[in-house]
Amino acid sequence: MIAKRKQVFNLMDTNGRRNDVINAIQTYLSILNEIQTEKHWNWDCVPKSAAQFEFYKQAVESSPDVFKKHGNYDSFITELDKKENWKFKNALETNHFSEIKKESGKYKNLLEFIDLGIEDRARHYTSNLVKIGFADEKRNISESGKTLLYPAMIEKDELEKILPLDSANIVYLRQLLKLKIFDSAKENFYAPFILAIYILLKKERFSENEFLEIIQGFSPYSKIDDIENYIDSYKEGDVVDSFESEIPAELKNDYKIEKSVFSKYFKNQKSSTTTDIYFTFYSLLFDFSKTVSEQSFEKLLAYYKSEKDILKKAFGKGKEIFKIKDKNISANDFKNQNPQIFSGDLNKNLYAIFYKSKQLDAIREYSDTTKRIFKATGLVSFENGYAELAFKDICNCIFDIDDLKRNFIGKIENQTVCESYDKYEIGMESYFCSVKTVSEILNYDGQKISQKINQIKTIYNETDIENILDIVAEKRNEEFKKFIFEKYPVQKVKDILALFADRTNDNKIKEAVNPDANVPTIFEYIVGIAWFYFSGCRINLLKSFNLTLSANFEPLMHAGGGHGDIVIYEKDKVVMLEVTLMNANSQKRGEWEPVLRHSANLKIEEESNGLKRDVTTFFIADEFDYNTINIWKAVSSVSLQSSNDKSKFTSNVIIMPVSTGELSVLIGKADKYDEIIGSVRTLFENSRIDFDINWRKKFISQII
Repeated sequence: MIAKRKQVFNLMDTNGRRNDVINAIQTYLSILNEIQTEKHWNWDCVPKSAAQFEFYKQAVESSPDVFKKHGNYDSFITELDKKENWKFKNALETNHFSEIKKESGKYKNLLEFIDLGIEDRARHYTSNLVKIGFADEKRNISESGKTLLYPAMIEKDELEKILPLDSANIVYLRQLLKLKIFDSAKENFYAPFILAIYILLKKERFSENEFLEIIQGFSPYSKIDDIENYIDSYKEGDVVDSFESEIPAELKNDYKIEKSVFSKYFKNQKSSTTTDIYFTFYSLLFDFSKTVSEQSFEKLLAYYKSEKDILKKAFGKGKEIFKIKDKNISANDFKNQNPQIFSGDLNKNLYAIFYKSKQLDAIREYSDTTKRIFKATGLVSFENGYAELAFKDICNCIFDIDDLKRNFIGKIENQTVCESYDKYEIGMESYFCSVKTVSEILNYDGQKISQKINQIKTIYNETDIENILDIVAEKRNEEFKKFIFEKYPVQKVKDILALFADRTNDNKIKEAVNPDANVPTIFEYIVGIAWFYFSGCRINLLKSFNLTLSANFEPLMHAGGGHGDIVIYEKDKVVMLEVTLMNANSQKRGEWEPVLRHSANLKIEEESNGLKRDVTTFFIADEFDYNTINIWKAVSSVSLQSSNDKSKFTSNVIIMPVSTGELSVLIGKADKYDEIIGSVRTLFENSRIDFDINWRKKFISQII
């Protein structure tokens, strides 16, 4: 990624930025993958290809809670449905534009229409995949991007295996360790995540705001002689102090600026009314500076107090603009105590202050996305206003702090892995787009890896690395259980479960759990916690989830990979939970095939491995389609084929529908957990011949 001088880097385009960043990246990557591998459409705009239109169409459809307003798209679809535009509509659906090219004049308006607010947005949204190395500039999915889509492709190195991170965490960790921001000359770089790890290794914990300001505010143009001292002495807002502003020629004077000139340089992109507030404030400042009197002083302070929030953000870096040591301060003392404004040229001073405040505002705005992406590594924790490194004892061994210090900023020609920007970042074969393990990225050879592993063995007082993996995993599991008990007590879980019935509660649900995740991901997470309580808190839920979690155990996204949502392995049984928010009508189309496939494959896998554990699937939804209930019952009496190995079959696949309301009641039946699951199996095994259409209703009434 290249950043111009004075430009604050960002990891997600402001056009289409959203809270569920990690889910968005996964969704965009999946849509792009379908367009490329199933439709085989080249990434281009109409009339060369329908790929960009198709991408935007699917993006809107996949996230209706995010894309609530899409006026251009709706208007375009209305035009497309008109009888005279049937050829254009057919061309979009088939990706054949020969007829459209012949009649380009006839379709001129549609061709212009489709690019504004539709195809251009598809390019913006997919640019985020390029920034993180999951696709190249032509939107070809990189090898790194494929590992996020297909977790089974990931082969962890010896150091990665020690960290209790899932596949998606590892993918993000690798990409962020490789991430470099380059200057315009493509010679100097800044590696934000390398600096982040360095800071959090040096400090036990760091103020979240200060941490994010440093990470987001640095650039390949930054000049820091003593990074240790800089970090130790950093105070909120300091990052912009070294920023130099170029004073516009029209402001280089000592007379009062006209409003038309002022508005050109003291802009607020969101509101012209706010710019008016800036100008009124400036006018009062100027009047006071020229005529220092108690009257002009009182006017200035009165206006400042009336618009304090807006003015602090624009001219005070979010803090008080003026230094007032005494409530009864005189006008002259006030002027003397605020030389940053009144000493010298007021116009120049005010613009310099405004510029730095504006840059700091951009840093804070863009850092929100950076924070969310950092969380996806599972390595950086943000909690209670502080940033910390998770698994710090292991990280202290894996990362060489002196190497981090040397390599967070520098010249690309001096890097061992790549000596030029083009080889590092451009194209599918670039270093950034290629799959590299943490050891490779850190340039560790076999001897260095062995040294790191020995350090880890020493701190755990263990000689067998497998024992260390078990210790780390068990510690993480115990921390997760403690987290559940503290943040999600039983009643809270029941209250949240009840909210899913009404999709107007989506915002409440996200605020209660995690604004970074989408609601289906949160539903899966809460269902898992409910089942944890139903089991008497005995299952290893952390290991059972197919979710990617943050270091703070927040759900981020469904990990994918073709498996069930939650698979719980115990000594005598395997329970799989398939979870959906689809309504009754949509379940037939969206859930029948995957639930059946996952259930059959899991049972066949258990049987193929010679294991005698009973396998039971529970289908959790808020409501059920009548046919869905009976289809699940009926399939238990037929033979099913594995989708992974066509030569393997199984029978008596059990899929039991349970509603969220029923699950809420089951939470209080923990003492009967084994008995209830056993009775489900008995129900299916005993009634394969005599089919009662009210079977589920009768059974549920018995157990709850």
